[in-house]
Amino acid sequence: MTNYNLEEDALLKLQINLSIIFIFTIIISISLSYNSMMECEGKNKFYSNDDALNILRINRIIAFFVSLGFIYINIRDKNIKEKYKLNIEFADIQIIASIVTLIATTLVLYVAFSGSGEIVAGENPN
Repeated sequence: MTNYNLEEDALLKLQINLSIIFIFTIIISISLSYNSMMECEGKNKFYSNDDALNILRINRIIAFFVSLGFIYINIRDKNIKEKYKLNIEFADIQIIASIVTLIATTLVLYVAFSGSGEIVAGENPN
């Protein structure tokens, strides 16, 4: 393997791990939404309101850090491609997309900690 391949391989492994974590946060969000639906239907919930709020907050913190990780990957990928004089045509677009995702996760993190204490089924951070 060339040095370029080794560096790209490391980034791809990190990206795979972050993607798995992100999928996990989506599954947690689905369980929280289902919990809210059960409450609306008057059925037994999986989580108490306090537990659901704590899970929501932790889940959004994780999503925030995953977003930071994707920004790191995209910036590092651009730097690697520049170092080896490869095409970086779409690198800036990927970085911008990562920044927009970080803004979104920051906003939903703020909402989770802003204090209303209510979990709305439609509030999905992903």
